[in-house]
Amino acid sequence: MLTDIEALKGIDWTFRGVKAKEGIHGLHSYPAMMAPPVAKKLIEALSQQGDTVFDPFCGSGTVTTEAIRLGRHAIGYDINPLALLIAEVKATPIMPRRLWQALSQIESNLQGLGEVEIPMFANIDYWFKPEVQKQLARLKAAIDALEDEAVKKFSLVVFSRVVREASNTRPNEFKLFRLPPEKLERHNPDVFHLFHQRFAECVGIMSDWWREVGSSLLKPQLKLHDARQPFPLPPESVDLLLTSPPYGDARTTVAYGQFSRLSLQWLGLWREDLDRLSLGGHLRSMTVPIPTLKEVLEEIAKVSPKRAKEVEAFYADLYDCLRNIVPVVKRDGFAVFVIANRKVKGVKLPTDKIIVEMLPEFELIATLPRQIPNKRMPLRNSPSNIPGETDTTMLEEHIVILRKNTTLHPSTSTFHQLRLLERKGRCQGQ
Repeated sequence: MLTDIEALKGIDWTFRGVKAKEGIHGLHSYPAMMAPPVAKKLIEALSQQGDTVFDPFCGSGTVTTEAIRLGRHAIGYDINPLALLIAEVKATPIMPRRLWQALSQIESNLQGLGEVEIPMFANIDYWFKPEVQKQLARLKAAIDALEDEAVKKFSLVVFSRVVREASNTRPNEFKLFRLPPEKLERHNPDVFHLFHQRFAECVGIMSDWWREVGSSLLKPQLKLHDARQPFPLPPESVDLLLTSPPYGDARTTVAYGQFSRLSLQWLGLWREDLDRLSLGGHLRSMTVPIPTLKEVLEEIAKVSPKRAKEVEAFYADLYDCLRNIVPVVKRDGFAVFVIANRKVKGVKLPTDKIIVEMLPEFELIATLPRQIPNKRMPLRNSPSNIPGETDTTMLEEHIVILRKNTTLHPSTSTFHQLRLLERKGRCQGQ
């Protein structure tokens, strides 16, 4: 295990030319994926084989997949059912022959299907042409008839890709935007042909994965869980917590719910208003003063009190998540956050510093810069909504490495002061 922080500082964390979707991670796209080599290097450096690595915002499973690849026990939680489906399939190597047999079975099932009911959900006619709806419904029924659960889930991940491509949405967008009329008129996809193409692509990806690891991987523990609620894990059971928390404000940054919505609706897994279930989805106030956060909220409030309250709600939720992390990480264990500091109303939110202040039980070991290559967000946006007035978006990430203090005692530390302030704030709010 490499624990030489100077060696970590000497790594070029940008990994230019390496895509987040290389190898098994290219099975299905997902917003704001952590770069696999970043996860790999951090896991190698800060844990050993047999250790437990935990990602409470696991998304499509970059950290959990890289952890099991390196012989670690992996735990991943997320609030998005599509993310967990992708993470599970990535962590389940399947012999290619089984997949080709499944494709033949799906085609056979299609031939034997009678009338298939089209699912009813909001705006289905807006996002899918009638013939596409019929074909998707038949394809989903043919996949559901598979008996091998691992192969069925693999096929549903491919189906999810097809749902997005066959829909009336603009390609290469995470948010939902309908095709312009002239392109929509020409958009008449053959769902079955598209599924066969994407299935073959994904079998190729899985074949390489199978050749690399076979069936030897440890299975990760993946769970649908809201990180604001206590983690159902034993105290001090995690050696390394490694995660990339949400940016906050799905309307202007990463809309996980919008990206997942159509797939989840066809899969029967849709959670109503998923983005509002995410951090900061409901307005609330911080109950504990965090100095750096207080300063930036005051700056934003000078321009927009409404936006300041929305930002505060995100950090209040993030604070609850971080407090749930504290008891599950081992003493002398590591907590690592890969984060980008976004701007609101021209004010940069130093989330890297705010997280450190929210976790006084942990010692800051290092904050390492990382340039973000291959961004799928615009380089500039319009935070003020004034025509022609733009500002830069997130171009750099920070890798914040913390270690849980082995000597900290609640009765004599800032932890004790923080908990007193938290209780006082909650009592005043009742």
